[in-house]
Amino acid sequence: MATTDDITSTEKLLDVIRGNSTDGFAAAEKPSDSSSKKSELPKKGMSLPKIFLTEKKIYTVGVDLGHGFLRLCKTTRAHDGKPVLVDYKIVGYSKVAKDSPQFKEILKSSLISFCGNPANCHIWVLMSAADVNVQHIKVPRVAKKQLENAIYWTAKKENPFNENDYIFDFELQGEIIDQGIPKYSVMVYTAPKAELESVKKIFSDIGIALTGVTVTPFAIQNILRKKGMPFEDGAVASLFIGNDFSRIDVYNKEHLVMTRGIKTGITSIMESITESYNEGYPDVRIGKEEARKILFSLAPDSPQLTPKDPGFDLSKEEIYEMTMPALERLVRQVERTLEHYSSSFGFEKVVKIYISSAMGVYEQLIQYINEQVGIKIDIFDPFIQQTIRQVDAKAISIQEKMSLVPAFGLSCSDNFETPNFIFTYQEKNKETTIGRLNKGIFAVFAVALIISLTILVFQGLDAGLQNNKLTKLQKDMTSYNPLLSKDLIEKMSGELAIKQQLTRKYAERYTNLAAIGEVSNLTPANIRLLNLKITLARTAKDKTDKTTEKTDKSIGDVIALEGLVSGDRNMLDSYLAQYIMKLDSSPMFSLAKLEKSNIINFKKNEVLQFTLNARIGK
Repeated sequence: MATTDDITSTEKLLDVIRGNSTDGFAAAEKPSDSSSKKSELPKKGMSLPKIFLTEKKIYTVGVDLGHGFLRLCKTTRAHDGKPVLVDYKIVGYSKVAKDSPQFKEILKSSLISFCGNPANCHIWVLMSAADVNVQHIKVPRVAKKQLENAIYWTAKKENPFNENDYIFDFELQGEIIDQGIPKYSVMVYTAPKAELESVKKIFSDIGIALTGVTVTPFAIQNILRKKGMPFEDGAVASLFIGNDFSRIDVYNKEHLVMTRGIKTGITSIMESITESYNEGYPDVRIGKEEARKILFSLAPDSPQLTPKDPGFDLSKEEIYEMTMPALERLVRQVERTLEHYSSSFGFEKVVKIYISSAMGVYEQLIQYINEQVGIKIDIFDPFIQQTIRQVDAKAISIQEKMSLVPAFGLSCSDNFETPNFIFTYQEKNKETTIGRLNKGIFAVFAVALIISLTILVFQGLDAGLQNNKLTKLQKDMTSYNPLLSKDLIEKMSGELAIKQQLTRKYAERYTNLAAIGEVSNLTPANIRLLNLKITLARTAKDKTDKTTEKTDKSIGDVIALEGLVSGDRNMLDSYLAQYIMKLDSSPMFSLAKLEKSNIINFKKNEVLQFTLNARIGK
C-alpha cells in the first residue's frame, strides 16, 4: 500500500494544469544545470547479505547521455518479473564535450557513486537514433537453419546497406498470413558502427563494461512490454518533442512498427516566439535565451517570468499564439506519419498518443494536438506505477520525469526482449553454441562422475567383503594348531620311500611282459620274429663287475630281436626300416639299432633276415 508520501505524477500534473492545486510540483525547487540531484527510492530486497549480492547482477542501470545532462535510472526485478525503480540521478555537465577527459571523469564518478560496484549491475546506454533504420519485412516460412539468411537477404534487398559500416540485427515478431500464405513478421534494423564504437569507447576508457546499447524507441518499447504504462486496446504512439528535433514512434501490440524523425523541435518553437515577439515589440528585441524563458514559463513546473524578464506582461494565451506556426508544422508531420502508418502497414488504428518533451508539457499543447489529430493525448509517465519516496519533502517534477523516461526504459532492458546493438543475433548464436557445448561437457562430466561414484561404491562394498573374508581367515589361522613335529615328518618321509620302492619293484617285475606286449603290437604281419631276448641291467651288472658299487648309467634293460621280413624283394629293406622306426618312436623303447641283415631263402622265397636291439625305456 502506498504511503502518504507517495505521489502520482499524472494526478499532480492535472491538478496543477486545472488550477486545483497551488503547490505540488510547482512548489518543488528545480535544480540548476550545474548541479546534480539524486533521489533515493524504496529498495526492495536490500536486506540480503552482501555476499549474495556480489554473486549476481541484481540491478539494471540505464544511462542517457543527453544534451547537458547525464540521466541515470536503476531498477531491479520484482517477484512477478516487472521492473521496480530503485534509484535515479540527474547530473549536469554543461559546456563539456562527451569525448573529453572531463566528461569521462564525470561519467565514471557518477556511475560509481550511483551503482556502488558497477560489476553488480547490467549497464545499458543510449546511442543516437538519427542514423538507425528500422523497418518491417515479411519472410516466408523456411527451415530454422535457413531463416537467418532469408531475413538478411530480404532486408538487404528492400533497404541496401554496407555491412562494413552498419551492424544488422532482427527480431521475430510472430507469424502472419499474407495473401493466404503463412509468413514471419520480422523487425530488422541497422545502426552505424562508427556511432556504436564511439559510445563503447567512452565506457571502455573509464573501465566499465556495457551490457547493451540501444536507442530510445526500443527503450520506450521496453516500458510497454513490461506493462509500465496502462494497457490500450489498439496501437499507441509516443511523441517526443526534443530540443532540435522531435520523434514519433508507433507501437502495435507492444512492438515497434514505425519510427520517424520530425525536424520541428523546441528550437523551432523558440524561433517562432522570437519572430512574433520582435514583430510585436520592435523596441525590445529578444534572443534565444529570452525566448526559452518565455516558452518554458508555459509549463506548470518550470520557473515563471519575473518582472525584469521580457514577456512578463504577456498572458499564457498570447505566448501560446506565438508558438502556433511551429506547432502547426509539428502537428502536420504527426498527422502525415499516422496517415502513412494506417495506409501502409495495415495495423490497428492508433488510439492514444503519449507525449513527452524536454521542456515539460502545458495544457494548451495537449488540447491543440488533441483537436488536430482527433486522438486521445496523455502524458508519458511510466513512474505512475512506481512508488517514489519524496526527498526533503520535494517531489520529482514532471519535467524531470519526462526527461528520465529514456533512462528508465533502458533500465527495463534485457537481452531477451530488447534489441541490443552489441549483442546481435550472431552473438546470440555464439552464446547458444557455447551454452550447448557447456551443457554437453557438464553432462559428460556428470555421467563420468556418476560412473566413478558407482565404481567407488562397488569397490567399497567389495573391499568390505574382502576385509570380512580376511578377518575370518585370520581367525581360522589363529585357531588352527597342526600336530607337526620332526619325528612325524621323518616317519612320513620313510613311508613315502617305501611306497616308491614298492612301485619300482612292481615296474621291474612287469617290464618284460610290457616289452613283449609292445613288440607284439608293433610287429606287422609280414615280419616274423624268430627269437626275442631281454637282458636286464641288474643281471648285466652282476656278470661284468660284482665288486663295483657304481655302474655306468648308460647301461639299461635291452631287448634283442631276431626275425624274417617277407614280401616284395625290392621292399624288404624299406619294411625293415619302417619297423625300426616304429620301435624307436614307441614310448616303451629307445635307441633301436640294426645289428645285421641278409637275404636268405625260406620256403622257396627270398626273405630278409635281421637282428636288432633296443633299450627298454626312454
